[in-house]
Amino acid sequence: MSSFQKAVPRSSLSGTKLKNNIPYVSSGIPSLDFIVGGGLPVGSIFAVEEDVLGSYSRVLSKYFLAEGVVCKHGLFVASADENPKLIIQELPTPCTVQEDKTNQDVNSEMKIAWRYEGLGQVESSFGSNTNFGHHFDLSRHMEELAVRDVDLTYCHLKPSNGKSNGFRNCLYHDLLKEIGKVLSKEEYRSGSKNKNILRISIQCLGSPVWLATDCDHDSKYGQDLIKLIYSLRVLIRDTNAVVFITIPEHLFEDNQIMKRLLYSIDNAVRIESFAGSSKETNPVYSEYHGLFHISKLSGVSSLVAFVPPSLDLAFKLKRKKFVIEKLHLPPELQESSEREQDDVTATPGTCGGFKKKDIDF
Repeated sequence: MSSFQKAVPRSSLSGTKLKNNIPYVSSGIPSLDFIVGGGLPVGSIFAVEEDVLGSYSRVLSKYFLAEGVVCKHGLFVASADENPKLIIQELPTPCTVQEDKTNQDVNSEMKIAWRYEGLGQVESSFGSNTNFGHHFDLSRHMEELAVRDVDLTYCHLKPSNGKSNGFRNCLYHDLLKEIGKVLSKEEYRSGSKNKNILRISIQCLGSPVWLATDCDHDSKYGQDLIKLIYSLRVLIRDTNAVVFITIPEHLFEDNQIMKRLLYSIDNAVRIESFAGSSKETNPVYSEYHGLFHISKLSGVSSLVAFVPPSLDLAFKLKRKKFVIEKLHLPPELQESSEREQDDVTATPGTCGGFKKKDIDF
């Protein structure tokens, strides 16, 4: 009897795949796609809580936009802190990543010490065997001709005295207005014939630039953010748009703002960089550049959300790829920590030459 395989449905949209009958797009990082359940679903909002310096969150945005250029998706780039044209000029160029087979052959021939034979193999990175998404070289910028072939919209937000329609800062109203204009195109509607994906990237949402001059109370400042995310979620419903937002959560004085924002966000992650911290010199984290935390995962058209194999994640940034791996202790450090714990538990119960039962507490 011949074996058979279940046919996987393919999406008619370029650069997408179907999961639970919903198109998914790649974030440009295969390991990130695996962590969040296979990619970013169309009609969803994905948020990145920025690191302190904002360098790694900016890299994630570049990957997201560069993947859209390769897949010929529409791009909408908005920012109030800098000119969006500068962001597009720094997009990485696509490349191919070849695995180093020589090191694998050498490692397979090496004999493992008897004390490590019982340990299972640790998965180095997630999503390394997938064909969904592309790899990019951060050291080289994408050519202008490649960017010209896509539907690109810049939105450089600047403070003005226009109408805010319920917002204390007019920037929020202007952003929703510009996004609504682009989404009104027929190709981005879910029921149109010639459909295409619109990738919306919003940089540093909630930075001090978004703070209204007459807004002295931090709760009112948070109300604008919450109202924007909720309105944006309603706006992209029944559309072929995916929203990618970076939020400088470490600048918020009120810790409850981000928790309330997560109610209207589908998937969210947080980046903790080692730059300038004590963990930068810690030998445990010598192979990584920071920790990668999952703030929220939601199941779209599913009863339960996807749960990755491990929640202890770390990342490293290479020239040709951004890798998210399972955080684990090296064997030497793991053994030394176990020995120290054994020494503490094996300490005799004496104090200054007297037994514990002879001491009155």
